[in-house]
Amino acid sequence: MAEGLQRKIEYSDLKFTSSFAREKILDFQTWEVPGEHARGNFRLLLSENETGINSMNAPIQLLGQGNTAGALFSGYPEKVEIKEERGYRIADIQAVSGTILLDQKKSNRVFQKKVQTYMGIASAVTADTDHCACILPGSDMRTGGTLIQYQETDWRFLKRMASQLGLPLVPDTSYYYPRFYLGLPEGEKRELGEIISCDLCFDGRYYAVSGKCLVDREDFICYDVVTRTSLSLGDRVTYEGRELLVSRKKTELAGGEVIFTYRLAGNSYTWIPWEDNPDYTGMSFVGSIVGTQGEQVEVAFDIDKTAAGGNRYGFAPVTGNLMYCMPQKGTKTALYIGNGDEAQGIATGCIRTNGSTCEGTGSPEKKSFRSEHGKGMDLYPQRMGLDGGETGKITFEDETGTTIESNGGLVLMAKEGIRLESMTGIAMQGMSDIMALYAEGASSLCVNGSVDMLGMRTGLAGTVYQGYDPYEDAPQKGEFDWGGFARNLVMGLAVGAACIALAVFLPGIGTVVAGALFGAGMGAISASVVGAVNDYSSGNVRSLGEATRDMEISMVTGAITGAIGAAFPALNWVGEGLVDLGSGVLTRGMYALVDSNMSIEEKLAYAFDWKQMGADFLTGVAIHFVFKGIDELRTGKKTAYRGQYSFDMNGNEVSCISDFYDIENLAAIEDARFYNEPTFYKVEVGGNQSVYVSTGNIRQSQFAEIVNQSSGDISIVSGMHGGPDGSLLSEYNGVSGKQLLNEDLKVWGDSLNIKIYDVSKLSSEELKSVIKSSDITICGWCFSERSKLLLEALGCL
Repeated sequence: MAEGLQRKIEYSDLKFTSSFAREKILDFQTWEVPGEHARGNFRLLLSENETGINSMNAPIQLLGQGNTAGALFSGYPEKVEIKEERGYRIADIQAVSGTILLDQKKSNRVFQKKVQTYMGIASAVTADTDHCACILPGSDMRTGGTLIQYQETDWRFLKRMASQLGLPLVPDTSYYYPRFYLGLPEGEKRELGEIISCDLCFDGRYYAVSGKCLVDREDFICYDVVTRTSLSLGDRVTYEGRELLVSRKKTELAGGEVIFTYRLAGNSYTWIPWEDNPDYTGMSFVGSIVGTQGEQVEVAFDIDKTAAGGNRYGFAPVTGNLMYCMPQKGTKTALYIGNGDEAQGIATGCIRTNGSTCEGTGSPEKKSFRSEHGKGMDLYPQRMGLDGGETGKITFEDETGTTIESNGGLVLMAKEGIRLESMTGIAMQGMSDIMALYAEGASSLCVNGSVDMLGMRTGLAGTVYQGYDPYEDAPQKGEFDWGGFARNLVMGLAVGAACIALAVFLPGIGTVVAGALFGAGMGAISASVVGAVNDYSSGNVRSLGEATRDMEISMVTGAITGAIGAAFPALNWVGEGLVDLGSGVLTRGMYALVDSNMSIEEKLAYAFDWKQMGADFLTGVAIHFVFKGIDELRTGKKTAYRGQYSFDMNGNEVSCISDFYDIENLAAIEDARFYNEPTFYKVEVGGNQSVYVSTGNIRQSQFAEIVNQSSGDISIVSGMHGGPDGSLLSEYNGVSGKQLLNEDLKVWGDSLNIKIYDVSKLSSEELKSVIKSSDITICGWCFSERSKLLLEALGCL
C-alpha cells in the first residue's frame, strides 16, 4: 500500500497520468472498502486537440506530491463519458482498481490435496494473470479439504476462499497491476494530524456477521474522521483512548486540497463469515475414480483432470439403498454437493458405461444388480429374481409362477409353524420318502407308496351366533345454561376492565407495571370471550371454578406479555404474539403438572391446545398495538419504534427523531450519516405539519433550497449550534448563534409567509406551538434530529 503522507496534499501537488490529452483535474473521489474493488470517479478538462477515447485498456494513476509519495489511486477506466459544457470538453471517468483484471474471465479449477495452503492456491490462480500478486500479512494455513472453482472468476473464487480464514480481499491501489492482500495489510503506527470533523456511529453490519463468526461488538463502534493526513488501510492510530485500525478510506478533492475520510474501527470490524457458493447446492461434478480405500474413493474430475486424487470422499449410492458395491478404479462417479461446501461432497453412485457388453443391463427395461462374484438381483418386465450363482436361485415369473432352485439342500424352518395352502392342489415329489413328523409326540405323516397317519387325539369344533335387536344409546340433548354462560362472560369482562382501568388511571406506577396490568386485563377479556365461544359451540357451560381457572391462567400470561412489551418497546407485534403464546403454554403446563386428576395425555392436550395457542398469539398482538396508545395516553410521550443506534462523541447512545417516526428513504439517510455527508430530511409529525431536521454539521445553503421550493406557512428556527449529544451551543469555532440568526433574517426576514424564531428563547411548549402553527418548520441547527428540546416538544421525551 502507498505510504501515508505527513503533510497535506494541495492541488498543485497532484499528478494524473492517463492516455487522455487533458489540461487539468477538475474533481475526483476514490473509495477503498475491504472485500471490494477500489473505485474512483475523475472529472478532467480535456485539451482542444483531444479527439476521443483512446484506449479503455490503458491504466490511469493519480499521484500526490509528484512521484515522491506514491499513488493515491491506480487502476483502469471502466466507463468514460465525454461531453461539452460551456464550450469546454469535459471527461467523466469511472475507474476501478487493477484487481478488476481477475474479475473478467470465468475458469474451472480443482484443488484437492489436503496439504495445500491458501497462499499456494492463490499463487496457482493468479499465475494466469500477468503481474498479479497476492500478499498474506499473517501466517499461511492448510485448507484441509477440497476447493472447486467452477464457472467463477478468479476474484470471486479467491474472495470465497479467503472467507474461510475470515479475511477480506484488499486491493493494492498503489499499482495498476492486479495486486491484493488477504486481509488488512500490516500498517504502521500513525498520527491523524488535524481533524476537520468526526462522526461516531455503530455499524449495523455487526448483526449480519455476529452469528456467523466471532466478532467483538465494541469493534463496530466506529469513528468517521475527516483529515488532511494521508493514511493507508491497516494503519494503526490512537483516538479517544482506543487503538483503532484504518478500515475504510475515501479520498476527494475539496477546496483546492485533498481531504481524506477514514473509518476507524476495532480489529474484528473487517472480518467476514465463511462463504459457500450457493450455486453448488445440489450440483454434481463428474469424474473418474483413481483410487479406493474402504468406503471412500479418490476422483479425477472432468473439469480439471490435472488435479487427480489427493482427497477421499465417502461413497453412497444415489438411491440411498443399503445394498451396493464399491466402484472400481477407472469407472465414472459424480461428487454431489448438498450444502454449497465442496469439501463436504459425497460420491453418489457409479455411472455405468458398459451397457453394450453387459447382457443383464443391455436394455433400459432390464434392471439388474450384479457383484463381481457372480451373484445378483434382476428386475425385468415379466420376471424378477435372486441369483446366488452356483448355490441356487429364486425366480418369480408372470407365466410359470415362483421357482426355488438349490444345488444343495433346501431347509424351511419356522418357530411358529409352516403352512402350505393352494386353491387347487399341492404336489410333493421325492426320489425316496416324504415324511412329516411331530418332534415331541406320536403324530406323523408318512407318504411312501401309501398314506399312514398317526395322531394322539382328534377334535370337532363349531360356532353359533346369537343376534339382538338394536337399542338407543346416544346421549340426550339437554337445555343450555344461559345463567352460567352470562356469569362467566360478565366476570371475565369486569375483571379485565378493572385491570385496564388501573393501568390507565392509577397514578405513580411505572410503564412495566402498567403494561403488566393492561396485559392481565386483556388476558381476562380474551379468556372470557374464547371460553364463551367454546361453551356456546359445544353446548356445555363451564363451571365457575373452570372459568376462574382459565381466566387466571390467561391473566398471568397477559401480564407477562404486557410487562415484556413495556420493558422492550422495540419488540414488534410478532414478538409479543409469540411471547404471549409461549407464556400461555408454560402457564397451562405448570397448572397441568400439579393437577393430579389429569392423565399424561390430558396434561399435554391442555398445555398445547392449538385453539387456545391461537387465541394467545392474537391476544399478544392486541396487547402490542393497544398498549402503545394507552402508554402514550398515560405519559403524554410517543413510543420509540426502533432501537437507539446513534451515539455522541463519548460513545453514549442518544435518541433521534427517526426512532419515533416512520421516515421515507431511511436507508439513504443512514448512508449519509455513515459517509459523514450531513443532510436534511423530512418528518411528518401529524396534522399536515412537517419538520425538517439535520443529521450533522450543516450550513444555511443546505436548507435554503427547501425553504425556497416550499409553499404555505414556513417557520425557520435557528440562533444556536447543536452538538452530537442533542444539546444546544451558543458558540462553535468562534461563530455565535446570534450570527446565524442574523444571516437567516437577512435572507428571509422580509418574506410574508416565512417567520424566523430564536431557538435560545423558546421553551419546549413554545416550540410545540410554532410547529403546530406552521405547515413547514425548519430546525436550522446542527444535529437537530437529536435535539432534546425538539424531542420534548414533540412528546418523544
